[in-house]
Amino acid sequence: MSQEPQTFKERFHVQRFDNAAYFAGPMFQAIFHQPFPDPPPNASPSWAQYVAFFRWDEDQIEPVGFCNFLPYENLWLEGGLCVRRNFYARLPPGLSEECRATGGVAQMIMEAAAKELDDCAAWFAYCGDVQSLKVCMRCGYEATQRKYVIVKWFREHSPEDKNALIERVAALGPF
Repeated sequence: MSQEPQTFKERFHVQRFDNAAYFAGPMFQAIFHQPFPDPPPNASPSWAQYVAFFRWDEDQIEPVGFCNFLPYENLWLEGGLCVRRNFYARLPPGLSEECRATGGVAQMIMEAAAKELDDCAAWFAYCGDVQSLKVCMRCGYEATQRKYVIVKWFREHSPEDKNALIERVAALGPF
């Protein structure tokens, strides 16, 4: 029998899926009261759906976070960022402190995605939740002149080009 991992990072893993409904669907529906965003089968490029997993012990691994990235032009649109509501309350104190010191589940999901989805002009998110906004800002997002629309730039752009991209994304409405 192998020894059970002791640290939060040893128990935590973020994985990318083309369609994460099997793992994250129930959690997403419980939080947003909306159907899970199922990617179209012919999407090109594929959607990127990230699920955070936590291993409680050798026999129990639980999906505890989710985030959806939709390709749009030379951008990624981030949405559906969520963390299982009772996850933090169930963590033992030492693991809770370690998780908090890393920025939390949502931040770790975005950091993992940023290692793979950085081949674009920017990420955009439509964010009205105060806590989610704080996490996004820690991960490099910045506010725009459009309500709820935030952006994380991956490339240099002129102010005019930035405004044009912001307006195109804002015209999409919530995503």
